[in-house]
Amino acid sequence: MPDNTDIPPYFTPALACAARRISLTKGEALFREGQQVAGIYYVISGEVKALRHTSASNEAVMARAKAGELFAESAIAAPQYTCDAVAVKPSGLLFLPMEDLELALTDAEFSKAFFLANAANARRQCSRYERVRLRSARERVLHLLACEAGPDGVFHWPAPLTELAVELALEPETLYRVLRELETANEITRDKRSFRLTS
Repeated sequence: MPDNTDIPPYFTPALACAARRISLTKGEALFREGQQVAGIYYVISGEVKALRHTSASNEAVMARAKAGELFAESAIAAPQYTCDAVAVKPSGLLFLPMEDLELALTDAEFSKAFFLANAANARRQCSRYERVRLRSARERVLHLLACEAGPDGVFHWPAPLTELAVELALEPETLYRVLRELETANEITRDKRSFRLTS
């Protein structure tokens, strides 16, 4: 059983006992497309992403999860994982075995909290798909900052900017150029990997 500080308060005692701690190094695979689903994950630290490889050998990021978020929860409805999953940075996760998760879902309090966590994730995914459909790189960057900034109005990106370019379906050079242009126009302020809209 993981340290109690790793366990979300809404987990049932049985699920907390069944959860298994997993540590990943940067770039290490959590699972591969086609692998049989055995459970889902809760991210304790770091960040993981689910991706597919296109015919052009490029990555398409399907989902991301950072500390405090569930990951691969859609696998509940599938016999096999439909993406590869890798760590963006050194990460710690809890593996939640499917049998124990299904039992936990019979608990009303856990079921409600699990539903709300999935609803929040669905909102993030909808924003991501809406964003990459925008035509201009500038629109994508501004959409990201408007939708994903925290309560303090700041968007924090924990990984290299090359990863942010992948997230926005842009070439790194295009992202760097747009960020410079937005800073020069005083539309955003930037401190390393933290960004804020000025209006």
